[in-house]
Amino acid sequence: MNISENIQWIENSAEQWRLYTNKSYTARIQKADPNKVYNVPDHPGVVYNFFEDAYEKVCEGGYVVTGAAGEMWPIGRGSLRKYDILPENITDEPQDVDTVELDTVYAAIRIPHDTEFSLEADYGEKALLQGNRPGIAHADGDYILISAKLVGGKYVPDFTDSGYIVNGTIFDKLYKPF
Repeated sequence: MNISENIQWIENSAEQWRLYTNKSYTARIQKADPNKVYNVPDHPGVVYNFFEDAYEKVCEGGYVVTGAAGEMWPIGRGSLRKYDILPENITDEPQDVDTVELDTVYAAIRIPHDTEFSLEADYGEKALLQGNRPGIAHADGDYILISAKLVGGKYVPDFTDSGYIVNGTIFDKLYKPF
């Protein structure tokens, strides 16, 4: 199932979407360097996120985060507010940092573990993420997480957000019900 081709199914499953906010947890952060080899041998400036089977380029002036299960992904300066660290204190070497519990509300839907799917995410550069892929634990299934927006005093999924996938084995470590 490709989410971009089957978005109607997801939009018509409003009762299955749940609202969440992020929890605080410890991650690792470092300055991004397009010339540095991270976890992809012989490919400088590229990180591999094993959960979603995604290779992503880092950008000059950005950062590389290593998550709760050792997964890596690049972020830009705008995403730094989620981490309890000032930009000038981030070094070229990974260092522990706590995430900040923000007031951002997200909507998430769990895709059952026996359903493989892909999601095209756009973080400034498009990435094709794989959900519930073989060879990786998923608990009851991976989640698609998107922004929620306030409409008529109620939060609802914002289907204009490309969103991202959160592995089912760590979802509860990262997010809590709203």
